[in-house]
Amino acid sequence: MAKKKPAEGAEPTGVLALLNAVAQRWRTLAVLLLVVAAAPLSERAWRSFEPRIASQPQYLVRPENVSMTPNPEWVTADVLGDVLRSSGLTQQLSVLDRRAPDLVQDAFGVHPWVASVDRVEKRYPPALHVEVTYRKPVAAIEMPGQGGSELLPIDRLGTLLPAADVPEIRRRYLPRIRGIVGRPPVGQVWTDPRVTGAAKLAHRLAAKWEELHLVDILPSARPEIRAGQRYYVYDLITRGGTRIVWGAAPDAGPQREDPFENKLNRLLAYVRQNGPLDSVLGPQSIEVRSTLLVTARTAKLPADPEDEEATKKR
Repeated sequence: MAKKKPAEGAEPTGVLALLNAVAQRWRTLAVLLLVVAAAPLSERAWRSFEPRIASQPQYLVRPENVSMTPNPEWVTADVLGDVLRSSGLTQQLSVLDRRAPDLVQDAFGVHPWVASVDRVEKRYPPALHVEVTYRKPVAAIEMPGQGGSELLPIDRLGTLLPAADVPEIRRRYLPRIRGIVGRPPVGQVWTDPRVTGAAKLAHRLAAKWEELHLVDILPSARPEIRAGQRYYVYDLITRGGTRIVWGAAPDAGPQREDPFENKLNRLLAYVRQNGPLDSVLGPQSIEVRSTLLVTARTAKLPADPEDEEATKKR
């Protein structure tokens, strides 16, 4: 009896199907090996041609095609213009250059108003967009200057910001930190721990600063030491002259000292019960470190005329 031939177009079966499957796998493996082997050659070839291709005019970024996060209302400086002028970024910057994001990040990151460079986006036709987080002034260091005092703005980390970019009227309404000497370069953090502690305190009190009629932050000249811990303490001065003995900066005090929230709630409760601290009729001092301790203001009595006459005769 003759063997039946498989129908034309039918799927192979048995040993023939197995051989076809093995052959297909080997062909796939061969293609993969060829791609892997060719990849380094392609990479080396691209690297040799990259500078020539990347420098073509159609891939270069022009200054007008660079954008960044818009300035917040407290930044009046031309940050984008400053960066482009000082860095020379757009002289030969190509969107094909793999170093472009790092170059852009470095150029924008050193500007004193830029806290961080969060994203660099390359676009085509050639353009760049830079997303940044701006620094914000939270206080001003009051220091002696020519013809009077000078107010130097700082951010919440104690970074010195360009004073010329902050209108004087705005600086006058910032919390003032007094008793500080020396200064870092603009854009650098103050190394004095009293400044960093005061900046943190001003940042945390920002929402209640006007409500409490606060004006000054006075760091201690020397640190306190308790249980082996060294820290500075701060007083706050109100518009009416009341001194608030605050204690350590937030998260910097000893374990026995109350946290920031407890101190603030204690102070707010006193104001709600006794009225605002913007008048000379307020207390001389209020201590909120671990408990509420109020010292009344003592009015100076008028001098007795007879006592004054006796004093003159002595």
